Amino acid sequence: MALKSLNFALLVVNVKCADLIDLANELNKKRIMAPEFFSYAPVVVALDNNSLEIDFLELKKVVSAQQFILIGISGELSETQKRQAQEQGVAILRNTIHSLKKKERTQRDEVKNTKLSMYTDESEPFNGEVKTIIHHGRVRSGQQIYAKECDLVINGDVGAGAEVIADGNIHIYGALRGKALAGAMGEKTVSIFCQIFTPELVSIAGVYKLSDALPIEFSGKSCVVSMQDEQLVLASLNKVN
Repeated sequence: MALKSLNFALLVVNVKCADLIDLANELNKKRIMAPEFFSYAPVVVALDNNSLEIDFLELKKVVSAQQFILIGISGELSETQKRQAQEQGVAILRNTIHSLKKKERTQRDEVKNTKLSMYTDESEPFNGEVKTIIHHGRVRSGQQIYAKECDLVINGDVGAGAEVIADGNIHIYGALRGKALAGAMGEKTVSIFCQIFTPELVSIAGVYKLSDALPIEFSGKSCVVSMQDEQLVLASLNKVN
């Protein structure tokens, strides 16, 4: 038996106060929104600060009562929080989301502080790597593809019961009949582009819409899904500026 490092998409819910009623309400909203998708789904609870006095036994009960499975907690935890969590058998996960957001802020600051200039003979050409995962062929029922920290391109159909997930944009050069979740780490400026739009579920940065909540005029047509004012917005792919 060998240990392997794998990537999985997990639902992350922030807890900002010691009263866990807000956590219960948030999980309940997610489950009602997409019961088949979220029923007994794995969840990570991110603590907002290291001064929260959390009852970790109650935390486990709240998550379980909403029909989710607690994978662990994350955040900038205090030593007391870590000890109390471990005493209740709650795993402590590395706060990847916090690290990525901090990295993104640093990169944005660097860009703002850098003056753009034309290349000279002494300039070095750009040799950076643009990360995109490309999947060729049909994504079949029960199959899940996750593009971590990059865009995802599907050169084929996404079948019913299949899931395509990306931290960036999703481009589907075929029919979307399954689920497509872009901005999995919370990025709201991404979009889902699709040639034939008949999904079970679409999501951007945690905001979901099921098939029966989507405008019928886009069914079976080319479409782009984006986010505006915390709401999913659909438009014809041929009319996007």
